[in-house]
Amino acid sequence: MRVLESALQGEITDHLGCPLGLWARGGDQLPQLTASAVAVTGNRNATEQAITRARAFATAVAEAGHTVTATLAYGVDSAAHRAAALAGRATLAVLPRGLDRAHPHDHAQLLSTVPATGGAVVSLYRPGTEASGATLRASATLLAALVRAVIPIEALDHAETAMHTAEVAADLNRPLLAPPATKDVRAEGSARLLAEQHAVLVPRASSRPALTSPTAPCPAVHRRARAPGRGPLRG
Repeated sequence: MRVLESALQGEITDHLGCPLGLWARGGDQLPQLTASAVAVTGNRNATEQAITRARAFATAVAEAGHTVTATLAYGVDSAAHRAAALAGRATLAVLPRGLDRAHPHDHAQLLSTVPATGGAVVSLYRPGTEASGATLRASATLLAALVRAVIPIEALDHAETAMHTAEVAADLNRPLLAPPATKDVRAEGSARLLAEQHAVLVPRASSRPALTSPTAPCPAVHRRARAPGRGPLRG
């Protein structure tokens, strides 16, 4: 592990203060990985349909030559990493704690596999730092800053890092590309992104033009305060 200077220092500084760099595993590959990075992210407690979509979209993104980028969280994000790996592509992971331990803890093998297969894991935090609501939010911001586009597979409208990533991505003029939202309550955030035209509808993972050239920015997303009783940010 070593501290790296970020090629995206300006954008990261604007949203996160003034980090000196990133802690990284597999950092030698970071410039190449971020050059074509696309986030595939969503709920930790995801529906089965969302997991299926995460695998399909991650595979399509990887096969189109982009770097699948996500956290190591349960649900959509870890499914995206594994699908891209099966497609033979390296991935980029963002961790909301020090790189000495995975988050969640039982994804230790995934934490090791990503850099071992040509990818990288990055964090804003020194080893020993534990995950918290603040580190989850900052890491969701970092995820948006590192990528060229964000695919929110499925997202709650409150208390989820995926929606925070989408909001920051829109602020940074990153395009949001979303599959159709289901009627499940866990897709309310996705439904709002589409209904308010913050995200471009991508009906299926085989819609290659949208995934191959994710360049058109979407309007900024209006941030909603988390509803009372919804609890802290999760990821």
